[in-house]
Amino acid sequence: MKKAIGAIIWVAALCVCLALADGFFRRDDGERKYGSFFKEEQPLDVMFLGSSRVLDGISPMELWRDYGVTSYNMGNSSECIDASEWVLRIASEQNKPKIAVLDVYYIDRSIEDRWHISYRHLFLDEIPLSRIKFEAVRSTIPQDRWIEFLMPFSLYHGRWEEMLAGNVERMIDCEPFMMGSELRIGRRNGMPYERTTEMNTQEQPGTQALYRIVSFCREQGIEPVFMAIPAPVSQKEQMNMNGVQLVADELGVPFVNMYDDNPVNFDTDCYDELGHLNPDGATKVTAYMGEWLTEHYELEDKRSNAAYAHWNDNLELYEEFRLASWGHMTMLE
Repeated sequence: MKKAIGAIIWVAALCVCLALADGFFRRDDGERKYGSFFKEEQPLDVMFLGSSRVLDGISPMELWRDYGVTSYNMGNSSECIDASEWVLRIASEQNKPKIAVLDVYYIDRSIEDRWHISYRHLFLDEIPLSRIKFEAVRSTIPQDRWIEFLMPFSLYHGRWEEMLAGNVERMIDCEPFMMGSELRIGRRNGMPYERTTEMNTQEQPGTQALYRIVSFCREQGIEPVFMAIPAPVSQKEQMNMNGVQLVADELGVPFVNMYDDNPVNFDTDCYDELGHLNPDGATKVTAYMGEWLTEHYELEDKRSNAAYAHWNDNLELYEEFRLASWGHMTMLE
């Protein structure tokens, strides 16, 4: 009996030590990106999901400033729609939004694509080991990499050399008060661009995920919305996104395709030639979505609600940070 008790204590102590080491060595990118979401106690109006187009293109703090709407930017670099499905499922257990706005840029990308799969750590590493996390890893991560996602310490335990050298590189430019959005500083002309309204009518790798997401939303009482944030992409990529309109019409889901009414200037509002948006571009897209959302849904203006005072505190921090980082470069009137 004494040996059994001793073994249990030893295993428990080992688990505690591993958990502490995991927290110490793990990158803080995920905490800066998603930490405020998991700490938020008030219900969210809107959750934005998708790729880096969302990450760099939607500013929840500006949506709050101008409309009093609470939202969180769950967007992540290289995130295909199948991965966004799991982000929505897991996040909704924590804070179920009224509206889920899904970026469809990667409708043509398969979950099996390993390109930049490491970015999935940002969200999944913030989730405690549980049944739903195991299901998400099993569904979205190649089997030979399950361990590093289920036990992040296996990936990060060697970071002590990096930390001691003071060479800790950020994966993402988020701060906790930005509610998941990223602020990328720069201005580059976009690539050559020609608009097309033609559609790809074939089923694409992310099409079935759209059906599942809409079904999940309606089961949970969440309003689904599809969205395409404009970028100077090829006509083929535009055709893929345009084709989402067929699914939207079939399911009765709104599709905000901003390529049809582009608020962005690709010569001034991008920080790279691929069309990822700088703060000016993000302000324009956020204003567009804010106007659209408040026109189509009854969303309470909570700016004077004492329960949301911390949103005003975050807004003050955000505006100070945006001005210091970007104010001298802005071309907004």
